[in-house]
Amino acid sequence: MSNELNFRTEDLTPEEIDRYFIETPADRATIDAIKTKKTVVIQGARGVGKSFLLHVAKKELDESFESEKVLAVYVTLNKASLLKTSDSDKFKHWMLAKICNRVMRAARKKGLIRARSTVFSSLAPDKDDDALEPRLEQLEERLEESWRSVEPVKDFDSSLDPESITDAIEDLCQDTGLRRVVLLVDEAAHVFIPNQQRQFFTLMRDLRTPYLSVKAAVYPGVTYFGDSFQMRHDAELIDVNRDILEPGYLSSMREMVVRQDPSLESVITKYGEAFDALAFSASGNPRILLKTVSSASPFNNNNVQKVMREYYRDKIWSEHSELGNRYAGHRKVIDWGREFITGVVLPYLDEKSKDKESLDTRIFLWIHRDAPAAVKEALRLLCYSGILHEEGSGLVATRGHIGTRYMLNIGTRTGRQRNPVAFCTELRRSVSIKLMVEYGANNRSYAEIEKLNIDQLEDGFNELLNQQLRKSVDALDLTFFLRNKLKELNFDTVEKALAASEEDFMRAKGIGPVRSRHMMNAATAAVLEYLSG
Repeated sequence: MSNELNFRTEDLTPEEIDRYFIETPADRATIDAIKTKKTVVIQGARGVGKSFLLHVAKKELDESFESEKVLAVYVTLNKASLLKTSDSDKFKHWMLAKICNRVMRAARKKGLIRARSTVFSSLAPDKDDDALEPRLEQLEERLEESWRSVEPVKDFDSSLDPESITDAIEDLCQDTGLRRVVLLVDEAAHVFIPNQQRQFFTLMRDLRTPYLSVKAAVYPGVTYFGDSFQMRHDAELIDVNRDILEPGYLSSMREMVVRQDPSLESVITKYGEAFDALAFSASGNPRILLKTVSSASPFNNNNVQKVMREYYRDKIWSEHSELGNRYAGHRKVIDWGREFITGVVLPYLDEKSKDKESLDTRIFLWIHRDAPAAVKEALRLLCYSGILHEEGSGLVATRGHIGTRYMLNIGTRTGRQRNPVAFCTELRRSVSIKLMVEYGANNRSYAEIEKLNIDQLEDGFNELLNQQLRKSVDALDLTFFLRNKLKELNFDTVEKALAASEEDFMRAKGIGPVRSRHMMNAATAAVLEYLSG
């Protein structure tokens, strides 16, 4: 039986978020930026803690509300993947309805607006804001449930536009003494529907006023900002990946695990080298660390070695390759990216490391800026999966050429070794950001993919969505316990799990209201992330 560590923010109560938060200087800087007036985009691969930091920032803003008068409003757009509509503008109306509704609900909870308040009445056709909230909720629900229907939703109009919302929020601030509203947008847009992403970032730009600031969490590599949103001018981009070269990295990752399960402290101390190998191999990703620690139960050297080999040789790559099964238009670049790392880069580094006295400690790649577009697309998708992490663009390599530096997920190197723990220990003692494996503009490894037209990668989405809904819950990124409980209850497909309720979960033996809520949060988050890529 593995340790049931929580590796999803959605499965944590506010109290648990507060208890499990291990602050680093970078985390504090990110949280403080989220709380300011400026527009912020926080970027990171799945599991690095974007949602967690948004929730910590919200908690701190809530606690200081009486003195600072800043209203934090959390909005998640994770259900964007379920919208089934033939009209792309309906996504914009869905976003507007959701944002407006969440602002109104947050303001009511703080006592800023009461029944028959006139603040938001201008947004309602009948000038009655008591009727506005339920109308917006109904509009949201119709689209979010549209995946159940054969035909796309047709009539959907929120009667809202960005200017009407910003005007209402300005009135709210001036009428109540509120300084500003901070909109925390999680899962900002579906990663494989570029049109949705472009609409979101246009909206993000249009909502910016002295009374409203927007913060959004996005994935690296697969985010399309559109022509109207210029990152350098319209927002500050913050990368939230943890720096593995920071002196306090290993100790903070250790404390993160022990906070969740204090009983692990003694065995982690006993097998410290093995734990450090897991933490270093996780490459700054807390979810990967928690999952691998959980799988290495009972925690000891042998189980850690086994988990490192299994997870980084197979699991992490099968998850990446699954993207190609879900999105056939991207399959060629996804498969090429896997082959490039596993068949070109890693064998080259292994060959260089055969002699123990000359271990090749490089974990950084450099790709020429003029590499084929399809190569860059493959690398971006590897960043989304957490196999690569972009460490800087416009960097000069040998012979004065310019390109982008990427960091390999360290587990992809250590998991291939006969003794992953010992190899990782030796690797981390001498790793340097200055050492890179360089691939030029016309590297022969690109031959298979260099002529691919990436403009033709987008496929129709509705049929792909239906295919994924029919798949087994075994495909979901859930603990063994949760997957088994879903199967026991006959929620054995993605679609059935998505349609279940907390009351349904409580039919399982030993599942009460608290565990049912945790199951619902974890299952729903996993389903929506799966459908999003």
